[in-house]
Amino acid sequence: MLSPQSLSEADRRLVASWAADCAERVLPLFEAEAPNDDRPRDAIARARAYASGELDTAGEIRRRFVANRASQVVSSPAAKAAAWSAGQAAGVAHMGAHALGAAAYAAKAAERHQAGAGTAEIAWQLEHLSEPARTALRLLPTLGTDPSGPLGSGLLASGVLGDNIRAIQNGLRRRPDVTALELVGGPEPVRVELHDADPEWPERYRQHRQRIIDALGTSAGGSSAVAIEHIGSTSVPGLAAKPIVDIVVAVEDITAEEDYLDPLLAAGYVLRVREPRHRMVRTPERDVHVHLYEQGAPEIDEYLLLRDHLRSDADDRALYERTKRELLGRSWDDMNDYADAKTEVILAIKARARAALSR
Repeated sequence: MLSPQSLSEADRRLVASWAADCAERVLPLFEAEAPNDDRPRDAIARARAYASGELDTAGEIRRRFVANRASQVVSSPAAKAAAWSAGQAAGVAHMGAHALGAAAYAAKAAERHQAGAGTAEIAWQLEHLSEPARTALRLLPTLGTDPSGPLGSGLLASGVLGDNIRAIQNGLRRRPDVTALELVGGPEPVRVELHDADPEWPERYRQHRQRIIDALGTSAGGSSAVAIEHIGSTSVPGLAAKPIVDIVVAVEDITAEEDYLDPLLAAGYVLRVREPRHRMVRTPERDVHVHLYEQGAPEIDEYLLLRDHLRSDADDRALYERTKRELLGRSWDDMNDYADAKTEVILAIKARARAALSR
């Protein structure tokens, strides 16, 4: 799963300025109680300097902890939250999720100062978020409610702060994502059959790639901005596969189905899967599956990691084919059950792929 630290340096710099804006909005709540303590304001200034490329990551991490200690010199909950907001803004250099922390603490400070102000603060934050920064923040995993989850217990997945973070993350998208799997048409019993590698598969991919581009036009961020890749076994020359061409498409906002799902359905594809972070459409003949994720989704990287490794490693390519052949002859309640049966081997192959890339 993508971790907050996976945000690139460029993306962290993009959101640092927004985090500083959030913190500065409530800084007067701290200064009213500690007018001679300039640590939070200095942290915000350094966060802006980091955003502009004037400071390095290590310096920002150190400044974050200095600012957070300032919260100990004030007593009111609003002032403490304001100091923490400043510290979190500086901490963007360490972890992109601290941008959400700065905003969440700013909303908490506003709420502590005046009942109901937290909601208005979050609305202001989202209105003043640039599209590049919004796109970067979408790469962060959803906080959820588990304090040990991908954003970590440091951002308090429970309580007011967690509620604020979830509200901000929902606001980054057009609407909240679905929360459960919807398998349109229900399970479909299938008998898996492998076909020898067919030179027609790449051509079918190219035809559907153009069909997808024509359907989406500029609706999903512009055809030039939409990543479209051939994935799965049919994308690996020489590998036997079930005769289904898999394609992955990256869209800006998975919840904005009117931008990408409606055009694809109008182009003749049929909805099969709707689940958190993922949609899948296919041809009526079921010979092409189109998987849709948001830009930067870790699932896309995983697909490409496996594809590229199998293209270059003959031993693992042969192992993968043997595994699939060993699963032949069984009856499967659904294609997803067949996919799950290959998981252990796929994980081992991807581990070797990562090791090869690190050498």
